[in-house]
Amino acid sequence: MLYSIERWERMSRFQQWAHTYAKFPTFVRLLLIVFVIVTSFGVAIHQLETETFPNVIDGIWWAIVTTSTVGYGDFVPQTLLGRALAAGLILFGIAFFTIFVTNLAQTAVTTRNMFHKGELEYKKEGHYIVIGWNERTKKVISQLIKKQNVHIVLIDKSLEGNPISEKKVHFIKGSSLNDDTLKKANIAHARTVIISADHDLGENQADSHSILTLIAAKALNPSVYSIVEMLTPEQVKNARRAGADEVIETSNLSSLAMLNCTKYHGMTEVIGRLLEVETRDRLVYKYVPDEFFQKTFAEISYFMAKNDDFVVGLIRNQEFLFHPLPSTKLIKGDQMVVIDR
Repeated sequence: MLYSIERWERMSRFQQWAHTYAKFPTFVRLLLIVFVIVTSFGVAIHQLETETFPNVIDGIWWAIVTTSTVGYGDFVPQTLLGRALAAGLILFGIAFFTIFVTNLAQTAVTTRNMFHKGELEYKKEGHYIVIGWNERTKKVISQLIKKQNVHIVLIDKSLEGNPISEKKVHFIKGSSLNDDTLKKANIAHARTVIISADHDLGENQADSHSILTLIAAKALNPSVYSIVEMLTPEQVKNARRAGADEVIETSNLSSLAMLNCTKYHGMTEVIGRLLEVETRDRLVYKYVPDEFFQKTFAEISYFMAKNDDFVVGLIRNQEFLFHPLPSTKLIKGDQMVVIDR
């Protein structure tokens, strides 16, 4: 009875091991088989011919060289049993090694094709997710890589392959409304998500699609910083209610630019230069140094001017104060809006 219980426990452990082994990818299973074959034949040849193979390492080295068909000839079996063992290694070892190498090459080709077609999931963290491929997002991705040196995951359902050859851009093909697509982009560990409006849809439909995408992204990662492009002013509040950290109202920006140009010709060039990340004079945020707390806006403006920077205003409690009174006291948490030179 005791023997039966022990036998049953051994069989149970073997079944558990076999079940775990079956879960491994084919590549890993073949690697384990080759490892077992090489190790076993290496130990066996050492036991059979101790003088020719003084230690186990020499035996394993001979098995590796033989299995890989390199055949350096530095170790050669001398006895009949040793040569018979070598024949067995050639028959079984080379066969499994060939299958292993073939599978490795096939896996590499499959992985490359999956990467190009947008079927391969992204596993790194701290990346930016850009949703939608168009001229706007093309420039955003280019500048993010060039200026901030970050990794980008591009999600788009219309593209057939990755439109950018840059290694830091990972393409995912699929709908941004689908949880599986967002999970493939590793939304749970993303730093920022940028949702571009789909101009192939009507304005209202495009905004609804962007808001639904935002809801899906925030559900999977509530802490991700979200930037959403809206085409209609009516949907801006809904985007903020859905959790947008920042809303870009495209129609409003365009309308204001057009309106100003009717009176002040060339104003778009001025605005564009202030926003252009590659120019010398551009708008940026800078934190107020600790030593300036409780000092005045006039003092910090004078200090920054000595460094060739012009302070436009302050960001306080997420509210923009455009060129406040010179006597305005600075408090902890204030940020300056500066034309950085």
